[in-house]
Amino acid sequence: MKRITLSAATLVALLCGTPEIVAQSTESTQQTSIVAQNDNKKMSLSLQDAISYALEHNRQLKNASLEVQKAEMQRWQTIAQMLLNIDGNIGYYNMFGEELKFIEGMPGSPMNPYLQMDLKASAGLSAQGIIGAQMKRMAKEIQETSVLKTQQETKYSVEATYTQILALEETVRLLEKNLEDLDRLKSMTDNAVKAGVAEQNDANQISIQVASLKSGVNTTKRQIESLYNALILNIGADSDTEITLTQSLDDVVNAGTIIELVNSNLDLNQNLDYQMLTKKTEITDKQKQLAVAAFIPSLGVAYNYSNKHYFGDASPNMSPKNTFVATVNVPIFSSGKRTCAVKEAKIAQIEQANTVEDTEIGLKVKEKQLKYNLTSAYENYTIQKDNIQVMSDLFNSYGEKFKHGRASSMDVTNSSMSLNSAQSDYIKAVLEMVNANIELKKLLNK
Repeated sequence: MKRITLSAATLVALLCGTPEIVAQSTESTQQTSIVAQNDNKKMSLSLQDAISYALEHNRQLKNASLEVQKAEMQRWQTIAQMLLNIDGNIGYYNMFGEELKFIEGMPGSPMNPYLQMDLKASAGLSAQGIIGAQMKRMAKEIQETSVLKTQQETKYSVEATYTQILALEETVRLLEKNLEDLDRLKSMTDNAVKAGVAEQNDANQISIQVASLKSGVNTTKRQIESLYNALILNIGADSDTEITLTQSLDDVVNAGTIIELVNSNLDLNQNLDYQMLTKKTEITDKQKQLAVAAFIPSLGVAYNYSNKHYFGDASPNMSPKNTFVATVNVPIFSSGKRTCAVKEAKIAQIEQANTVEDTEIGLKVKEKQLKYNLTSAYENYTIQKDNIQVMSDLFNSYGEKFKHGRASSMDVTNSSMSLNSAQSDYIKAVLEMVNANIELKKLLNK
């Protein structure tokens, strides 16, 4: 049977430690350079500003920090159970003139009212209590890692939303420019129809494209509004805050940052999910020690003080005022219960080891896949970005030819539809690249 030994220094350090009332964040947030006006109702934010503000004001992150404080209080409660505990009790007793008779027919002793004061001091030490306190400390460390994970998720959520807004705003600018060009063609065609030099069918086809393009612009603007609302919620700002983004899409996503990220290597010890799994493994090991500790005797000491003050004639007090008790609780026989608990804990250790090994392999495979996804997504993004320019030039070319009668309205309509399709593909490519970028950052904890 494995024995658990604790040095005196270890025991003193465990029992005499004081609770940390305020959980300290392991990741400091930078002071934001936010331009705020009108009581912070208008904010101009760079990406780093938005992230810093979110780390300071996000309510889910505040709750995660409070969970650390709760875990510390639970750890201290476990330690305090083994330290000195003192309870006092004062009671008034009145028997309403009853007498205590020892022999029938003989005068009895009056049972006078009295005031009784009891004081009890106790402390107990057990291996299970010590290991339990250590497990509570590990639980607190898991909560601290959970805070870091919440910070990470908040950061990347803000980054993803910020980047998506920039992409859609850029798309709206492209769409509105195309809409202006198409509107001019529509006006020219309407005038040509009135002059009798163009067919009404030509004007109708272009009108349909104008309406379709306007619908696309309005839909994209509604998506942007929804993303701004999500950004307000993520950073913890007031619901009526007006936010202006100060960076462009190329500022936050470019070839340099993509290449740097793809060339980074996975360090398992930096991955927050793996860190939490490691802490859970340590708790599993402690659970086995806790099961073994059930075989170890426990110690307890107690001191009792009891005193009675009688009103009227004093009655005999046969109870001692002072009592000291020292106990040793020795486990002897449990019909195999404790032995089975140890075996169960060993099985849990094996299961946890298998989980850790699977996780290590899975994270390494995931690293390769996410790097491949990001590389492919960025390549597709650059292709679609170039394709938009090509389709835009083609649309403008057909527009000029249509003005001089060298292209039909069908050519203009087809080129406009191709441009719309290219813009839609571009938006999808941007969002895929943003998501792939964020997923790899999460894995590498960058």
